[in-house]
Amino acid sequence: MWMVKCTTTTFRKLNLLTLSHLKTDDFDNVDIPGYTFKLKNRKTKSKVKSGGIAFGYKNELENYVQTIESESNLVFWVKISANYLKTEQDVMIGTVYIPPENSTYKVPDSINILEQEFLKFSANHESILLTGDFNSRTAANLDFYEITNTNHDTSDNFNIDFSNNLHKFHMSRIRNSCDKTKNHFGNLLLEMCGNNNLFILNGRVDGDKEGLYTCRQSSVVDNFICTYNLLSCVVNMSVLDFSALFSDVHSPLNCKLVFNSIDNIVECDDILINDFTCHERKGFKKWDCEKEAEFLRNIDRNKIDQLNNDLTMLNTSILAQENINKIVESVNGLMLDSAEKVFGSFTYKRHEKKCRKIVIKPWRSKVVPRSVRFDDFLLKIHFAKH
Repeated sequence: MWMVKCTTTTFRKLNLLTLSHLKTDDFDNVDIPGYTFKLKNRKTKSKVKSGGIAFGYKNELENYVQTIESESNLVFWVKISANYLKTEQDVMIGTVYIPPENSTYKVPDSINILEQEFLKFSANHESILLTGDFNSRTAANLDFYEITNTNHDTSDNFNIDFSNNLHKFHMSRIRNSCDKTKNHFGNLLLEMCGNNNLFILNGRVDGDKEGLYTCRQSSVVDNFICTYNLLSCVVNMSVLDFSALFSDVHSPLNCKLVFNSIDNIVECDDILINDFTCHERKGFKKWDCEKEAEFLRNIDRNKIDQLNNDLTMLNTSILAQENINKIVESVNGLMLDSAEKVFGSFTYKRHEKKCRKIVIKPWRSKVVPRSVRFDDFLLKIHFAKH
């Protein structure tokens, strides 16, 4: 077992710490006086250790912090009690480590796995913070979808342009970034944010308006990302100076959240709404390559025959949009029915108010939790005792 002991000189003002990309297994321990650490390791026992995740909190918060089990080793979930924050709902924090695209530990559908995990927890939690090493380069591209409302829009779904209200929180609508490069994981992460009203704090929040490099002074791969409901609590976010004590290539990040008693209800305008009600959605568990043959066997052959008949009868000289949509929906239904039988599914609900303005309810505590991540923590950090 490898135990690291440190004094709390560096951490004494921090309530919460998230540690990403640790070289640990289940026989290792992080020991910082005054703090409790929970670890989620890639393997129980390994000669080559990497990809570990840890969450640390002050000992006095023991009754208010709960670790949540999940299927994926890419994210470690922790719930901070509403009783501690004096808020109406608990706050979820997900510490993330996604291996690089060119790594031997690469998980091709890692962003999809992360999104599925997020969807499960977002069904019951509106305030969620994701932090860690995403190895996703997003440049300064939009992390939301531009929404336009026209007289021809007859959709029954609701469209909300939350990005129009970022200025209410002293945040830039368009992010800045010193990193001008995007990669495949970055594109997928932007899609995930756009699909779920998640906002990247890097490059738009006080303390990091420039979008400073977080890795090797050449890329931005470490992020704080949160739900819209949590934006009113974000005070600042910063990229700290690189230190070889903490990492070989990464700079530590710091995010300050304040839950206070000031009656600072924020009314958000410029929101485009068609239908603003409760929607129940179905999610599907991730693809398993080992079940490919079973997936193919479960595709309904009778529906395929019917689809072939529909295609045969389709007049190709008059391709009405309605007919094309029906064919596409039939193909999509075949795939989803088989996926549900083989991989399983889950449902989640999104509740929205019927109103033209969204009201962010005030937080009622002066507690200031912070979150910091250090890469290669066990190898690099070492303090002498006072």
